[in-house]
Amino acid sequence: MERRFLCKKCRNVFDIVISNSASPGAEIHCPSCCGTDVMEAPAWAPLGSGFNIFEGDTWEYQCQECKLSFKLPIPKSPAEEKSRVCVFCNSNHLHLVTGAGNIPLYCG
Repeated sequence: MERRFLCKKCRNVFDIVISNSASPGAEIHCPSCCGTDVMEAPAWAPLGSGFNIFEGDTWEYQCQECKLSFKLPIPKSPAEEKSRVCVFCNSNHLHLVTGAGNIPLYCG
């Protein structure tokens, strides 16, 4: 079974094929930096190094209707991401913002 991981050290997103017979505590190594500080990433995460979109357990959003910011858990699929609404006014016009500088990445 193929699973996707994110290396917390070098920010590389990579796939690993894990057999059903593999032990649950087996250590996973990043193919880029050989680091072992990895976390499972959603299957739809883009492969390769990139933006720090998987830092922590939440993403920050800004509502374009009420202009308030809030955090939600990282979505498990693009469909979950598209169904997100503002926790304050229930609008679906949200911008995903980064942690540094709160620069919108795209309009959801």
